[in-house]
Amino acid sequence: MTKILDKERFDMKLQKKILISNLVLFVCPCLILFWLIVSLVRQEGNQRLNQSRLVILDQINENLEVTFRNITAFSDFFFNNPEVNRLLSQRSFKDAYESVRVGRIIQDYLRERWVFYGENGYFLELLGENGHNYSSQKDENVGLVYPDLDKLKEEAWYADVEKSSRIYYIPVESSEEFAKIPGGAIRAVRRLINLNSGRTIGLMNISIQQEQMQEMLGGRTEKPLENIYLMEGNGNIVSSAQAEREEGLVQDPVCLKKLTENDRGYFQMWMDGMRWQLCFVTNPTTGWKLVMYENVRAGAWFTDQYLGIVMVAVVFLLLAFLMSWYNAHYISRPVQRLKDHMLTVYKGDLSVRAEVETDDEFGQLSRQFNEMIGQIQRLIRQLEEKDEEKRVLELQALQAQISPHFLYNTLASIRFLLEMDMRDKASQSLLSLVKFLKSTFSEHRKLIPVQEELEVLRHYLVLMENRYQDSFVWDMHMEPEIRECLVPR
Repeated sequence: MTKILDKERFDMKLQKKILISNLVLFVCPCLILFWLIVSLVRQEGNQRLNQSRLVILDQINENLEVTFRNITAFSDFFFNNPEVNRLLSQRSFKDAYESVRVGRIIQDYLRERWVFYGENGYFLELLGENGHNYSSQKDENVGLVYPDLDKLKEEAWYADVEKSSRIYYIPVESSEEFAKIPGGAIRAVRRLINLNSGRTIGLMNISIQQEQMQEMLGGRTEKPLENIYLMEGNGNIVSSAQAEREEGLVQDPVCLKKLTENDRGYFQMWMDGMRWQLCFVTNPTTGWKLVMYENVRAGAWFTDQYLGIVMVAVVFLLLAFLMSWYNAHYISRPVQRLKDHMLTVYKGDLSVRAEVETDDEFGQLSRQFNEMIGQIQRLIRQLEEKDEEKRVLELQALQAQISPHFLYNTLASIRFLLEMDMRDKASQSLLSLVKFLKSTFSEHRKLIPVQEELEVLRHYLVLMENRYQDSFVWDMHMEPEIRECLVPR
C-alpha cells in the first residue's frame, strides 16, 4: 500500500490528466472547426469579391467595345465615302493648288466627323499611297508628325492588314514607327482600297490615346482603379490604368498559360515571395485580356467581416477551457478526498467518513466507502469478541486444571487446622477461600481496579499463611491515588 501511495505522488495529478484530455477533445476540435469556418467564409468572400471584380472588368470591356464600335463607324464613313475615296485615289495632282484644294475637301470631311467622334479622345489619320497625309486633329496639319507608310509596310503586322479591309488593332509598342509618335496607346489600322478597282490607295490609322485608355481602364469612377492591364496574348502590355507597370507578373509562364487557356476567370499565384490574385476577361474584338491583379498580403483576410467569427471562436474556446477545468475539478476533488480518507484509514483511524454531497457516481462511491469502513469496524469487533471468548475459554480450561489441586491442598490445610484445634484460623481460611473462588471464577472483566486485585491477592496470602504456619510474613501498602487505576485481571 505504501508503494502505491508513493508512486501516486510521482504520477501526473488526475486533475491535470483530465484537463489535458478535455483540452485535446474540446479545444483542439474547436480550433480546427474555427479554422475551417474561417477558411470557408474566406473562400466565399474571395469568390464574391472575384465575381465583383469580373463584373468591373466586364463593364470596362463593354466600354472598350463601345469605343471599338465608334471607331468602326468613324472609319466606315471614310472607307465608304465615294468622294473621299475618289480624292484619295488620285495618284498625283496637276499643281500645288489642286493638292491644297483636295486637302481642304478631305479636311472638311474630317472636321465634320470630328463633331461626332472628336471628343472621344482619338483622332484619325489618312496615309495616302500618293504621299499625301491627312489628320483629324484641329491644328490643320501644322506641326504634325505622320508615320512613314513605307516603313509601316515593312513591319510584321502589316501582312495581316493587306489580307482584308477590316480594322486591325495594333499596340503602339509593337510598332517601331507608331512608337515614335508619343501619346498613343492603340492604333486601329485599316487598308483603304479604291471602290472601283480594289487597288490599295492608302492606310487609315485611328490613334487611341494613352489618357483615354487609362481613363477607361481606371473605371471612370471617383477613385480610379490602378491595377488593371490590357495585354496581348503573348503577355505584352498594351495599356494599363497606372503609369508604373508590374509587367513581370503577367509575363510569368505559369500566369501567361492560365490567362491564354481561358476566356475569363480568376486564380492565385506566388511570385517573388508574394501571393497575387488575378481576375481576367477577354475582349471579343481584339482577343486581348483585361487583367485585374492585387497583392494578397499575409493576414489581410483578418478584417472586420471576420471579427464576429473570431470573437465567437474566442468565447467558445474560453467556455471550452472553463468547462474542461470545471470537469477536471469536479472529478478530481471527490477522488482526492477519497484518496485522503483511504490514507487516514491506512494509518489506522477507522472513524473517518466521506462526505456525501451528490447523488451521482461520486456520491454513491462515498456511501460505499463509508459502508466499507463500517463493515470493517464490525468485522474487527467480531474478531475482538471471538478473541475474548477464546481467551475466557482458555482461562477457564486452565483454571479447571488448577482448581482441583488448589482446592485439595487448601481443604487439607483447613482440616489440619481443625485437628489442631485452631478453629479461628480454620474459619479465616475457609472465608478467604470462598471469597477467592468467587472473585476468580465468577468475574470475567479484562481490567479491574488495583484495589480489587489486591483484595483477591490478600485472600490468597491468608490461605498460604494459614497453610504454612510461621513460614513467611507479608504486608500490603497502596497509595490512595491509585486505588481506582485499572490493571489486567
